[in-house]
Amino acid sequence: MSGHEVVRASGGAVVRRGPDGVSEVLVIHRPSYGDWTLPKGKAEGDETDEECALREVAEETGLTCLLGVELPSAAYRDGKGRPKVVRYWAMAPTGGRFAPSGEVDQVRWFPLAEAISQVSYDGDRAVLRALATTRKSLAFLVRHGQAGKRDQWRGDDRLRPLDARGRAQAQAVADRLAGYPVTRLVSSPYERCVQTLLPLAQRLGLPVERRDELAEGEPRARAMAVIVELAGAFPILATHGDVVGELCGEDAPKKKGSIWVLEVEGTGVTPARYLAPPG
Repeated sequence: MSGHEVVRASGGAVVRRGPDGVSEVLVIHRPSYGDWTLPKGKAEGDETDEECALREVAEETGLTCLLGVELPSAAYRDGKGRPKVVRYWAMAPTGGRFAPSGEVDQVRWFPLAEAISQVSYDGDRAVLRALATTRKSLAFLVRHGQAGKRDQWRGDDRLRPLDARGRAQAQAVADRLAGYPVTRLVSSPYERCVQTLLPLAQRLGLPVERRDELAEGEPRARAMAVIVELAGAFPILATHGDVVGELCGEDAPKKKGSIWVLEVEGTGVTPARYLAPPG
């Protein structure tokens, strides 16, 4: 595959719960190709693969979505003979409506087993089979927001609160994560971590649970055990920079108010993507 730069593309397997409780996947029809396929498209400029996936799904289906776990990629040569790699994610729709276009004239929701037989390409079938068998789930690791300067706080450091910037960062965390099917909010017992989840707790109507295993200075194994324990609950966990470093790598970015999306499978926890704080 030498001689050509690899073409980057991304797409999604958009999943919803159907009227009978069975998971359904959205498949698109492209009249110019006469095929049924998953929504996808090429990356533009310097956008990330994740940004490309969300944009392309929105453009082709009209749906705004949230990213779930990453699914297998597809690699092949495009019509110009260039090597092309398409990354896929499971996605959950949060709004929008399909409008037919010259590029996509129909969309249909199929039960997953039917979608596998409906799509026209082996690569799409491989993605959907992986979706059907994946045991991965997501967790979200949040570093607490800005809380002033440690050396200027005279009280118990565990009680140091968020400052104005930290409160804005907490609101941004809520804006980003409120659309996921979150069922557990878990925090270090330090006040700045609890406060980082409060706007989200108020929006979702969930309590913030305090766990010592997420406190500053706690070893990796204890924090890992909490994440594995809560797998499948879409937990959001607020903690400290040193714990983020233990779980995601010392060189991993971890600005205050940032989020790491973790993929959990069995007892394994893998950092999947980093969401920097806005601004």
